[in-house]
Order: sequence, then C-alpha cells, then structure tokens
Amino acid sequence: MDRNEVVLVGRLPEAVRIRSLQSGSTLGSWRVIVRRQQRGRGTRVDTIPCVSFEPEVTVVAAEWLPDDMVEVVGSLRRRWWGSEGAKSSGYEVEVRSVRRLERRVTTVLTGEEEAPAPIPAPPRPVRSLTHAETGPVETGTVTAEEGRAFTAVDPEPSHAAGGSTPASVLRRVEVPSLR
Repeated sequence: MDRNEVVLVGRLPEAVRIRSLQSGSTLGSWRVIVRRQQRGRGTRVDTIPCVSFEPEVTVVAAEWLPDDMVEVVGSLRRRWWGSEGAKSSGYEVEVRSVRRLERRVTTVLTGEEEAPAPIPAPPRPVRSLTHAETGPVETGTVTAEEGRAFTAVDPEPSHAAGGSTPASVLRRVEVPSLR
C-alpha cells in the first residue's frame, strides 16, 4: 500500500500569504524552516514550501506570526508551472491540518508606528569653554556683579606646559554668566 504522509515541525520565517482564486476558494502558502540533525559543524536547515486549499487550515494559518513554531501535516506534491517550452517543477507539502506549538514574542515594525526614541548619549566632559588658562586655581568668591565664574576642571597633564608644571596644577576656565 502506498503512503504519502508528511509531518513537519519548524519555524515560520514570514507571514502566511492568502490568495483568493478565480473559483472563489482561497489558497494559503507559507514556508517552514526545519533544522536537520547536526553532522559536523554548524546547523543546517531546510526551507520547505507549504500550501493549503482547505478553508479551515488557511483561517488558522493566517493568524500565525513570523517566528512561531508550527506543526503541519499533509502530503508531498509535485507541481508544474510555466509554458510548454519551458516547464519547471517543484515539490511542496499540501497541508490538511495545522497547529501552532509556540509563539515567540517578537516586535514587527510596519512603518506606521513611531520608532522608539534613541537612548541619549551621556554628556561628554567639558575640556574647555571660552578660553582657558593654565596655572594654579584661584580661591575666593566671585560676586554676581562681575557676571562670571571660574571653574576648576580636569588636571592638565604635566607634559602640557613643557613638563615643568606640577601635576596638581589645574586649568582655570572662565565661564560666561548665563543671565
């Protein structure tokens, strides 16, 4: 007795395509990626085309999302297409029953929603502003009438002033008032 039965369990790489035929029936088509048993290095996969003319199957399969793990049961079919002079053929699984085994959470951007805001980069340290002087940091108070402030920032490397300036010498930066 002949037997043509195929059972596949694999991952759906893209959404199922549903087409209406001239006869009024629907055709669902999709691919299933199935991993092979590993021999040697790397994982090998087969991408197997599947089709179904069954309305119940196409309704269920239309709800699948990319990366869903699915099981399909059907039979292997050879299909021919093309003109008389240039006929081509291929195999596909004609599916009679399906079920989703696992849904992986994925985000699919369709272009209609707003893209997530990028994470802002942390502020970069200020090395100099309007003008900087090298020398010992002055201590004291600055009055509001003067309209400026002095801020000590990173130590200058000892080689910056010809190597004779001690490492404890800081740059003095004049910061204009923001008022």
